Amino acid sequence: MTESVIWELGLPDVTVEDLFQAQGADYRKRPPRPATVSLYRRMLAEAALLARPVIIWREVGILGAGERELFLEQGQKLTSSLLVAVAGKAERLIIFAMTLGSALDQREHFYSQSGKTLEAYALDAAGTALIVKSSLTALTKIKEHYRDTGLKISFPMGPGHSYWSSLADMQSIFQLLPAEKIGLSLTESNLMLPRKSMAMVMGAGKNLPRFQDKTHCDFCSLNKKCQLSHFEQRC
Repeated sequence: MTESVIWELGLPDVTVEDLFQAQGADYRKRPPRPATVSLYRRMLAEAALLARPVIIWREVGILGAGERELFLEQGQKLTSSLLVAVAGKAERLIIFAMTLGSALDQREHFYSQSGKTLEAYALDAAGTALIVKSSLTALTKIKEHYRDTGLKISFPMGPGHSYWSSLADMQSIFQLLPAEKIGLSLTESNLMLPRKSMAMVMGAGKNLPRFQDKTHCDFCSLNKKCQLSHFEQRC
């Protein structure tokens, strides 16, 4: 198992259209009102001042696999039949978690408590777009790190989706990283805090199965109907 690596990331390019997309809004037939665009532009600028994208990641050795379980170093295991199918023959598992920090949550809470529902709603959309696009930047950096190793990298997968229902596996991921180094924690129901955060894993090996450019969205019960799937099919 390698040492944990922490990267502070720059802010990705996010547009007002990305915020509408994060909410599933469709303005192709009727454009949004100018006042709505102005509000979302203002909340995007505010989110950009508050967000601090950071990722922690490491490699963990894979000891073996069952039908639905992947057995890892330090006695940990993860439970997902898709994970076994994708990474069961990998030599290593790349695990990572990332967050935008708690300032966005605090500001959104302030707006909600102040009765500024529209501001809170738009700021939430800005945070969603920022964390999704930041994850694309992080994945690109990780793939570049492995470019000359001769290892293939699978698409990322994470607990909480229909193909991996056990949120309890978040505890194993957090312990292996450890995620608290970048300010992450879990609630009693294994939801991540701060809210604009994510945790996923990828297989790394020389003989990974071919999935013909599929992503985890192809195996989700939402069948790419989730609005986040349009962010280059990463959610």
